[in-house]
Amino acid sequence: MKRFFSFALVLFSITALHAQGRLIIERPPRNFSSDQVYLKEVNGRIYLNNGAGEITLQQIFFNQSNHRLEGTYLFPLPKDARLSDFYLYINGKKTRGQLLDGDKARQTYQQIVRSMRDPALLEYSRQNLFKARIFPIEPQKERKIELSYVQTLTFDNDTYRFTVPLRQSGQGKIERFQLKIELQSDQPIAQVYSPSHRIQVDRQDRKHFTITVDEVNLAGDKDFILYYSLVKNEVNASLITFRPRTDRDGYFLLMMRPDIDQRQTKTIAKDVIFVIDNSGSMSGEKIEQARQALRFCLNTLDSRDRFAIIGFSSGINAFQRRLVRADSEQKQNAAYFIDNLSANGGTNIDAALQYALKMKDSDDGRSTSIVFLTDGLPTEGETGLGRILQNVAAAGKSFYRIFSFGVGYDVNTFLLDKLSEDQHGTSAYVKPGENIETEISSLFAKISSPLLMDVQVHFSGGDVYDIYPKTLPDFFAGQRVLVFGRYRTPGAVTVTLQGRQGEKTRRFSYEMQFGRRVTDNDFVSKLWANRKVAYLLQQIRFNGENPEWVASVKALGEEYGLVTPYTSYLVTEQRKELVRAQSASAPAMQRLRSKQQAMDLQAEADEESAGSQVFFDALASQPLAASASSGKKAVMSSRIMKKVASAEREQEMLITMRRINGKTFYLKNGVWTEQGLPQPQRIDKKLTFLSDAYFAFLAQNPQAGKILALGEKVIFNWKGKVYEIAASF
Repeated sequence: MKRFFSFALVLFSITALHAQGRLIIERPPRNFSSDQVYLKEVNGRIYLNNGAGEITLQQIFFNQSNHRLEGTYLFPLPKDARLSDFYLYINGKKTRGQLLDGDKARQTYQQIVRSMRDPALLEYSRQNLFKARIFPIEPQKERKIELSYVQTLTFDNDTYRFTVPLRQSGQGKIERFQLKIELQSDQPIAQVYSPSHRIQVDRQDRKHFTITVDEVNLAGDKDFILYYSLVKNEVNASLITFRPRTDRDGYFLLMMRPDIDQRQTKTIAKDVIFVIDNSGSMSGEKIEQARQALRFCLNTLDSRDRFAIIGFSSGINAFQRRLVRADSEQKQNAAYFIDNLSANGGTNIDAALQYALKMKDSDDGRSTSIVFLTDGLPTEGETGLGRILQNVAAAGKSFYRIFSFGVGYDVNTFLLDKLSEDQHGTSAYVKPGENIETEISSLFAKISSPLLMDVQVHFSGGDVYDIYPKTLPDFFAGQRVLVFGRYRTPGAVTVTLQGRQGEKTRRFSYEMQFGRRVTDNDFVSKLWANRKVAYLLQQIRFNGENPEWVASVKALGEEYGLVTPYTSYLVTEQRKELVRAQSASAPAMQRLRSKQQAMDLQAEADEESAGSQVFFDALASQPLAASASSGKKAVMSSRIMKKVASAEREQEMLITMRRINGKTFYLKNGVWTEQGLPQPQRIDKKLTFLSDAYFAFLAQNPQAGKILALGEKVIFNWKGKVYEIAASF
């Protein structure tokens, strides 16, 4: 993959084209290129309180040239923001800047676009613009810039939305990107969520959260987006909608999260049965890590809980042979049992599962889980995968939840995935060299406090459909559950959440609004498409190919730029476009190369990251037969599919595809072309890039700015006419 994608970074010669603020170099010296002045680091200090924000951004530019330079700093302010004052702090010196708004800001944006031949700023041409002169920019020195402003947060469906504009140059990577957000409220905070960046959330108390972002070599092509909501119930719900066109159905994301402070008062007493493979292949480090994980899990149980431990190899070795109370005496006894688990013999998976399922005859209202760990294939007793699954189903214990862990590459992913799916649990895989204890302990911490079982959600109004997941998981304290779907009718909707708490049925109702026209939350449509494709691929994997399922996967993959076994050719097309981009000098092509460089760096650090060869191979592989679903390829495929299916953040699988306000664009032969245009293609109106007619069209249709920002060559439908943006050279 790298031989296709590792291109040298070539940037336009008069400006530092990186994310966050722009630094335009005035009167550049001869043979000067803009990569000699680049954005090295961004640090943000943000205070959010009761729907308002105070933002201070520091940016460090580095001049690696041997020239003393003069520049102009530009920053597009969010629509709902204003500067704290009209000054910029540069190396401790207070430097007066200028705030441009309205027509003057638009004119300035257009002048920059013309001088740089880069339309990336057009997306921001409706926003205010801060401008300040910077001199000197010394050779081989850093220049620190600090900007402060205040902002009002948008509020909809009981949810606050906060944005930091990081995307205004539409390209580049930042060597170090850090944000620290202090979030406070007069009311307790329910949940915090970012669809754009990986965040760390530390809860100081019910009304104070600290949120941090710390990334290296971050692709600077996304705004930072943060949502948060306030506590109103034992289970709190937030609704985010996306409907850019009123003639099309909308998308929604329903986020539900139990109040973490219900942990002690509302959690259900639970039964946990640990089924641990101690066959010969588990000897050494693996069996010791499994022992450590068991000790951790036992220590988290309280006196209301019950547990059992079943070690299995060729036969069964069970602690107490029944469920016992998790009191201090039984925990001490179990510790001795765990210490004496030794690894030898074969692998009788069927006997171990049947033994575990006989621990309880009927549902008594207690949460009942099997934590099942194995590092191999069934080699003794019943070895047929289909028969093992049938035996579990025949036991009729639907109230059991099975959480499976496969260790290493010698496990059968079909068996473990299907086993957990059928029993409403989850499956996970630990690669060779990864820590078993860490993985099991992490999952058990999440499921240690059950609140609601057999959860269902119902919508009154909105005419909803295509909801995912099809079956909701049980709710645990502090766990967020995301529900995606489509709606036909905007307006008021009542959402009802129902679940079982012990032997009682609990219901929670929420009054919400499906938006009529909402253009800001385009990530919702992409995450919905991920969920639907993952569901369909799982059906194909477990039940065999169905022409209707295959056609749906292919259509969704093409519309949303998703790599699947039926759209793997899109990866080949991307490779071709990146090869073409290697020799292109246009800013849009330079952005493409820069984005690929950032993804290459991520792939070096994590082989499973989006865009890596392992990532593409896993998603593009055909579903394997049950008997062949073992080995490294099967394990990696299952791991990556689970990441995609449960992702909370928007991930780009293809950088040569963009979704803009419900439209899909692919880069084809250097031209960004809207999908679904009539074939053979007709052009109703041709506009020359940067011409007077080009900017006149933008002035009359400001919503088209995001489309024009794609590049110098674009073909798209606008209000029933097909437009072509053609290069002027």
